[in-house]
Amino acid sequence: MAAREARSTKGKPGLVGVPPWVSTSETRKARVLAGIPLAFPALRTYSALGGSVEEHRESTHEQAERFIPYLRDDLVGMCLDEQRLTGEFLEVSGHLVDYLHCRSLRDVTAIKRHYAPFDPDREVVLAAHDAETLAHSEQELVHLFERLAGEANYFPIDRAFIEKCFDRETLIKIRTRVDLDDFERVSCFARGDVFKSLAGRRFFRTESRETDIFRRVLLLLKFKGPEYFEAAGKKLPPGIAPGGIFLYLYKDVPKYDLELLFPNVKVGMRLKDKLMLGIPAIGGSVGVLLKILPQVVVLTGLLLFFLGARSVAENFGVTAESAVRLMPALTALMGVTMALGGLAFKQWTSFQKKRIEFLRQVAEHLFFRNLAMNRSVFHRVIDSAEEEESKEMILVLHHLFTSQDATPTRAELDGAIETWMRERFETVIDFDIDGALGNLMRLRGSLPDGRTLTLLTEDPDGRLQVLPLEDARILLAHLATERFNHC
Repeated sequence: MAAREARSTKGKPGLVGVPPWVSTSETRKARVLAGIPLAFPALRTYSALGGSVEEHRESTHEQAERFIPYLRDDLVGMCLDEQRLTGEFLEVSGHLVDYLHCRSLRDVTAIKRHYAPFDPDREVVLAAHDAETLAHSEQELVHLFERLAGEANYFPIDRAFIEKCFDRETLIKIRTRVDLDDFERVSCFARGDVFKSLAGRRFFRTESRETDIFRRVLLLLKFKGPEYFEAAGKKLPPGIAPGGIFLYLYKDVPKYDLELLFPNVKVGMRLKDKLMLGIPAIGGSVGVLLKILPQVVVLTGLLLFFLGARSVAENFGVTAESAVRLMPALTALMGVTMALGGLAFKQWTSFQKKRIEFLRQVAEHLFFRNLAMNRSVFHRVIDSAEEEESKEMILVLHHLFTSQDATPTRAELDGAIETWMRERFETVIDFDIDGALGNLMRLRGSLPDGRTLTLLTEDPDGRLQVLPLEDARILLAHLATERFNHC
């Protein structure tokens, strides 16, 4: 099978770009020796990886993440292609998917309940809610968002990394600034740290170059209240309603262009742009001043004459007789005014043209990369979380049913799955073994024949034991039916 973009292991000197939470023992040992912590594998902050890891991530196309870059149905087919499992495994997978889908419906209902008071696009009239109820709904909403993002195999990005983007540039050569203090809440997640060829402007022409991007970026924002903006002398960005929670989902975002995703981004000119605009202005000003110098001399002489310095005014060619005639003075004044006004107008239009070009670049950057906004983001993430969790559980069951060691440990199973993906499909992943096992161990139920079964158990020695394939099929069919009846 063809290698996935930016994930092939061919010609690579080991897993150089693997993040520190990868679970293979060799890589984990190396990261520990390097002094990089391995705590909290379920919630990693991107900027917490440190400079050395970031340099590795920027210098290689091989990035090990938890995201599994295959469709769920294709993954089941890949498991069956080995011809080590029968059609019963297909039924097991189908019942597991049905069970997870019914579970996802609860998240959809929770979104409707908790997001409605903060949805800037709502078209319904809400009943009155007290402050305590709104605060509870907001906490539940944010917790749900972060849980779903984690289940969909996104990783968090913190404020320090976003601020680092202010001083870096990739595709759009402009100076940007975002005041993160305008927000009461910022939650950012990303997935798919890869290199991709993107088109950009360079030396007055368009060219393609390799750019470090995030394939997907999730953003949750809540602005502070109107009192903050009034006290700070600021205005809310157009279309932003106070108290609303805004969500965005983008694709193929250059890693250091994250600040462009914020609605309060300020666009300015770099020093290079200021010089390109200012140097021609200075040159043009010199030419204009030389052209209007005679009129300036006349006006200066008239001013000195009327101030009483008539002897000095005569040096400028202004006498009592010429001062009486106002036409030369008016002509000179008009010439100076028109020249300076024309120069000012030209520079103003040049600045506005440059500003509009910057705004056009930002608009195009966002328009073609936006996938969803607000409520629709939740539905996309719920679907992705269901897909990712089902793929992880299917891979675990496949390897347990086909493993030569009937009772492997977590580490052994984790290594076997990552090796299988790498050797069979040339795909490097950091498999979330703990999440998949935790989900499978919670699948238990009492069958109509009186038996109580648990799909997967772990003994005190850390050995995993799965039900026989037939019993697993019966249990999952029962759980899926029971869950469906209570949806």
